[in-house]
Amino acid sequence: MNKKLIEIYYDKDCPFCKRYADFLKLKDNFELNLINARENQEKLKDICSELDINNGFIVVSENNIFQGAKALEFLNSAVDKTTFLGKLHFIFKYNNIFSKIIYKIILQLRKLFLTLLGKNSKI
Repeated sequence: MNKKLIEIYYDKDCPFCKRYADFLKLKDNFELNLINARENQEKLKDICSELDINNGFIVVSENNIFQGAKALEFLNSAVDKTTFLGKLHFIFKYNNIFSKIIYKIILQLRKLFLTLLGKNSKI
């Protein structure tokens, strides 16, 4: 069976991003390519130069590119609903105001934690 490819560009230095990406490895339905944006900035610019990775992780699937809350919404449609993460995706659905606010809070926490870890929050 030929699986669809999903590429996720994320900040591997960020504890939130890394944990989320690790959870996604549990999926069986897609070929998942996790790409550290810090090490692949040129590739990321080639694919989607109009987006800034500092505004949230980026998901590429076929000819579609999603970022931030929209990326979570897309992953909601793809994630296995029987896993713990899948159940969280189902509960929040990532397409309402509450979920968008939560995503913005997590993005700010990412910046705080990276600063506390002595890492630059800008990629």
